[in-house]
Amino acid sequence: MALLMDPAEVPQGRGSAERGGLMDPAEVPQLQWADPVSSSPRVYGRKQWRAVCKVLGNDNLLAEILVRLPPNPSSLPRASVVCKRWLGILSDPEFLKRFRKHHRKPPLLGFFEGYANRFAPVMDSPDRITASCFSMPKSSTPYSDHREYMGCRHGLAVLVNKQDRKTFVWDPLTGRQHSVDFPPGLDDAFTGNFCMWRAAVLCADAEDGHVHGDCFLSPFKLVLLCCGGYNTQAFCSVYDSVSGVWGGVFSTAVSRIISLLRPSILVGNALCWLISGGDILVFDLECQSLDVIEKPAFYYVTDGCFQILRMEGGGLGLAVLLDLTIQLWERKSNSDGVVGWVLLKKTIPLEGMFPRRMNSVRIVGYDEDTNVIVLTSMTGNFTLQLDSMQLKHIVKRNNICYDPFYPYTNFYTAARQGSRPGRGESGTNCDRTRSANILSWSNNLGTES
Repeated sequence: MALLMDPAEVPQGRGSAERGGLMDPAEVPQLQWADPVSSSPRVYGRKQWRAVCKVLGNDNLLAEILVRLPPNPSSLPRASVVCKRWLGILSDPEFLKRFRKHHRKPPLLGFFEGYANRFAPVMDSPDRITASCFSMPKSSTPYSDHREYMGCRHGLAVLVNKQDRKTFVWDPLTGRQHSVDFPPGLDDAFTGNFCMWRAAVLCADAEDGHVHGDCFLSPFKLVLLCCGGYNTQAFCSVYDSVSGVWGGVFSTAVSRIISLLRPSILVGNALCWLISGGDILVFDLECQSLDVIEKPAFYYVTDGCFQILRMEGGGLGLAVLLDLTIQLWERKSNSDGVVGWVLLKKTIPLEGMFPRRMNSVRIVGYDEDTNVIVLTSMTGNFTLQLDSMQLKHIVKRNNICYDPFYPYTNFYTAARQGSRPGRGESGTNCDRTRSANILSWSNNLGTES
C-alpha cells in the first residue's frame, strides 16, 4: 500500500503538520510500508482518491493499516509526522500493545559492549539505535564495570553490585530500575569469601511472547548464581517480583568457575551458563533443579571458543570454534531414549568469509532469539547469522577485543512516560519529564554516539 494524495487537496507550506493537516509530499519522510508499491508513475482520479480518503478517515481501519508497519525503529516515528491524527493513533498505548502483539518477535537492535553505556547497533540507518537513545542507570549503579553487567532479556537488563550486595533490574528505554538485596542464604554464606556472581532476568508472563512493552508492569524473575567454596560448589536462588521474596537456595558440585565472558542462555525452561572449559551449568526453572552437563568432547581450547546455543527445535546446542571452523553439537535422544550430544553434519568454515585473512577469531556474544553470534578479530566485531550464514561488520577497530557482547532486542516505539516507582524501584529525570510524543524518538534515530 502507498500513501495517496491529491495535490489539490494537500495543504501547502511547512506549517501544515502543526495545523493537523496532511504535510506537503516534500516534507513527508519516505514511509516504509509493509507492502510497498512500484515507484513507477501512476495517476489516480478523484473517485479513487475519495475512496482512499474514506478508508483513511476511519480510525479503526487506519489503525489496522498502521499496525502492519514493519517493526523497525524508524517506522512509527516517521509515520507519526504525517499529521496530528496519525500521531495520536501511533502514540496510543493500546495501539502500541497491538503493534507488539501483531509482530510478536522484536528486532535485534544491537549489543551492549560489556558496559551499559557502550552499545553497538546492528541495524542500518534510519533504524540505527545508538547509546544516546537509552536512559542510563543512576550514577551510583556500577554500570562502568563490565564485571558487574550481566546481560539482557525480554527488554530488561540486570546488573550486580557485589560490594553493596544488591542486584539491579534495569529498563534501558525508560531508565527505570528495580533494586533487590542479595538473598540472605547466599549473602551470609559467602560474605568475606572469594566467589563469582552471575545473574539473569526474564519476564515471568509469557502472554504474547514476552512483548508487553514494559515488563516492569508484568511479573519477572531474577536468578542469582554464585560459585564459591574454592570453586567446588555452585549456588543459586530465584527472586519473584510478585511476592517480592527470594526462594530457596539450590546447589551442585562444579569442577571449575563460571565463565565471566558468557551471559546465561535461556533454552526452554532452563537457564544455562558456560563453565570454564566447556561444561554447562543448567538451572531448570520449572523443576527447580541445578545440574551440570559435560561438554561433548575433550576440547582443549579457551572459553572464547565455546558458545551455548538455542537450537531450532528449542533444544540445547553448543558451538565450538576450532581454528577457523565452527562445529555444532546438539543434545538429542537416541533410540533408547538416552539423551546425549550429537555432532551435526553442518560445519561453518570462516576462512574466506572475512574482508581479509584472519589468524585469530573468538566468539564474544550470542543472541538466543535470532541465532546470531558475535565474533571478534583484529579488524573489529562481526555478527554471523548461523542459519543464513550472513556476516556483517558492526564494530571497526584495529585490535582484538574480548569484551562480552550482550544482545538487546525490543520494540523501539513511542517514549513511555515514567510512572511512580514501586517498591524497590527508582526512576530518572527522563521518566518524569519525557512526554509520550513519538517524535522525540525520531530525533535520535540514525545518529552516531
